[in-house]
Amino acid sequence: PTMAADGDTERDLGSFVGGVTDSIKQNLAIDIKGMKQAGAECHSAARETSTICTTTTSKAGQLVAFGLEMKSALDGFSDGIDTHDFAAIGNVLASDKMRGALSLASEMDDLAIECAKQSVKMIDTIDTGIETLPDILEKNLDKRMENAKQKGSKEGDPDIPNLEEDVRSLQDVTRGVQGANLLNAIDSFQNAFEGISTKGKLCEEMFTTMREFADDVAGVSETIENFKLGKMVGHIRDLVKSIWRCLRLSDLIRAFAKAVEQLISWIIKVIQALIEKIQSVDMSTISNCGCCTQLENTLKSLGFTTSDLTKLGKQLLNALAKPSSGNSGGGTGMAAH
Repeated sequence: PTMAADGDTERDLGSFVGGVTDSIKQNLAIDIKGMKQAGAECHSAARETSTICTTTTSKAGQLVAFGLEMKSALDGFSDGIDTHDFAAIGNVLASDKMRGALSLASEMDDLAIECAKQSVKMIDTIDTGIETLPDILEKNLDKRMENAKQKGSKEGDPDIPNLEEDVRSLQDVTRGVQGANLLNAIDSFQNAFEGISTKGKLCEEMFTTMREFADDVAGVSETIENFKLGKMVGHIRDLVKSIWRCLRLSDLIRAFAKAVEQLISWIIKVIQALIEKIQSVDMSTISNCGCCTQLENTLKSLGFTTSDLTKLGKQLLNALAKPSSGNSGGGTGMAAH
């Protein structure tokens, strides 16, 4: 009897342990299913972000080509301009290409904003998935965005770009266009188109980097999506590493998208300044102005052209901009009084 009772006890204990194990597996399966679903949603957002970045990279390339083409078109006026050149310059700047470039930059701006939204969606879906994990795992994923920079980074990840100098240069060329006159119009316009092309190239490079981030997120999130319960005990560390990596890459996309959106907004302002400047002047009136024609004729009788006058004006302005040797010591004696 005693031996039979012991056998029953062992069987009962075995059934109890098996039941507990099955219960743990069942609960764990539910939790992992939530994380796997998050991985699937993150993967979808990453693929969409990659497509957006590919589209925007192409548009940025078109913007670079536009800036170079327009700058080249003005090279013929680099030695100076006369009244007849104003109409030609007006035709260059008032062409449909200017408005096309403005539309192109505006589309890039919208796409940059969409990239930032998609990155937030990636972060939120991973966060939601983490909430479904068992407490013992969730505790290892606390302070998520704070720790993701360290735990989710890899050697070779680029730093978040500091675009202060780039934005400042676009602000400068915008002011230059707004204050352009006969003496500096060509230089101001060429500087503007140079800024559009160089900063457009920077945008192109940043969207390429964001696309690479998005492709990495897609790969890592797919690993989370396909994670197998049977491998969990042996590969739990890999799952956690994948989660950290997804968070870090998504945050990098968000930071890059916000930075490039600021850059694009200033490219838009440069183009708008060019359009407004050219619209503010009636080129045909200037070209047919009697006073301007008389000035040209007078200069021609002296063996000069308005281009020569423009060059002389620039030289005078440069000379006046240089400090005189008499003032290098801190001012004249009279000023000291």
